[in-house]
Amino acid sequence: MGKYILKRLLYMIPMMFCVILMVFLIMAFTPGDPATNVLPLTAEPEVKAAFNERVGYSDNLFERFGNYMNGLLHGNVLSYTTQENIFGELALRFPITIRVGLLAFCISAVIGVSLGIMSAIKQYSFLDTTVTIFAVLFASIPSFFVAMMLILYFAVYKGMLPSFGLEAGWRSYVLPLATLVLSSIPMLSRLTRSAMLDAMSQDYIRTARAKGCAEKRVIWKHALKNASMPVLTLLITGLAATMGGSVIVEQIFTIPGIGTYMLTGVNDKNVPVVMTCALVLSFIFMAAMVMLDVCYALIDPKIGARYKK
Repeated sequence: MGKYILKRLLYMIPMMFCVILMVFLIMAFTPGDPATNVLPLTAEPEVKAAFNERVGYSDNLFERFGNYMNGLLHGNVLSYTTQENIFGELALRFPITIRVGLLAFCISAVIGVSLGIMSAIKQYSFLDTTVTIFAVLFASIPSFFVAMMLILYFAVYKGMLPSFGLEAGWRSYVLPLATLVLSSIPMLSRLTRSAMLDAMSQDYIRTARAKGCAEKRVIWKHALKNASMPVLTLLITGLAATMGGSVIVEQIFTIPGIGTYMLTGVNDKNVPVVMTCALVLSFIFMAAMVMLDVCYALIDPKIGARYKK
């Protein structure tokens, strides 16, 4: 198992290089330049050219990519707009994104999986119908619309919660977390319900009941364990997405996380910022996939035996 994990981690190196290269080429061939996006509109062309020359944007593609990789290897990648090390800015923003993402993930996992299990146990009941209706409703509504409605009601009409920033302590996290949770629960609850219903229809469940096994043990020991593979996949990919930073939520609620930093970099044509943020996000997703394989091996002995070879 250790060799497999090490091999997967080594595979991440060329994959992240490809991500960096793709983002660099996309940003290079989009119109505009840093001076046009950062300097005032009244700036003279000579001033803009001098700015682009100073930040290194006037170099050819190979030199710019080489300079970025050199700075990345030495841990000193400079932003076009501030001329400061990007990793220092990421060190301030990354904990915020992680905090919001982990809180949203924990709440979504507990509520979503619990609702899915109860819906499967009480199939076609009033609870199952209610959960299905709300799941379909919130799955059909974009997250930015949910965020705007929450802001309109709780911040504008009621004045109960702040609509931007994190200066108000725990109250500042309520609306962003509610947006992320309401967007994650529908899919998680429906997938858990489907997986549980499929597991509970198998022969080993009927055999366990016929042998007199308690219903709670049948559900939690046999059905849930065998239904956990697709649920676990959705949970870990959702964890990677939330920890990677929700650009929409961070932008709407003005949360100074990685998502907002990356979007600002795109608007300013700040190529090093966009490339570094993409590198961090890709690392999070790839690490989540490795963690998913490890969890598969722990749950399913057949998968674990294959990894040991």
